[in-house]
Amino acid sequence: MDYSSEVLRRFDLPPGAGELPDGTRGVVRGEAEDRSLGIWVRFDVRVQEGLIRAVRFRLFGCPHAIAAAGLIAEGLEGQPARSLSCLDLRKVASDLDLPAEKYGKLLRIEDALLACWRALGAARD
Repeated sequence: MDYSSEVLRRFDLPPGAGELPDGTRGVVRGEAEDRSLGIWVRFDVRVQEGLIRAVRFRLFGCPHAIAAAGLIAEGLEGQPARSLSCLDLRKVASDLDLPAEKYGKLLRIEDALLACWRALGAARD
């Protein structure tokens, strides 16, 4: 498999890789998996005053998925919390020059972030 230079760069040092400490105020967690695609992903997102202050992820999957999660994590910091619910997956795919067969993995990454969005709403209720 050929990887774009951006995928290789983000795979080597994925921004946002890791997790936020348990019990950190304002942190929500969401995860998704698809064993048939070989992906599991979990995001920790810290939101304060309606803004995303920190995003960390853990992911089991291919270099394309790891690079995508890092790109998304990096891009979400400083954005309004509602950004968790409206990712532009086409832009992510384009920025990383992802092959079409990797789009299913992007959808699982989106699912994990939507789970964070739902958890954030539940935390406010």
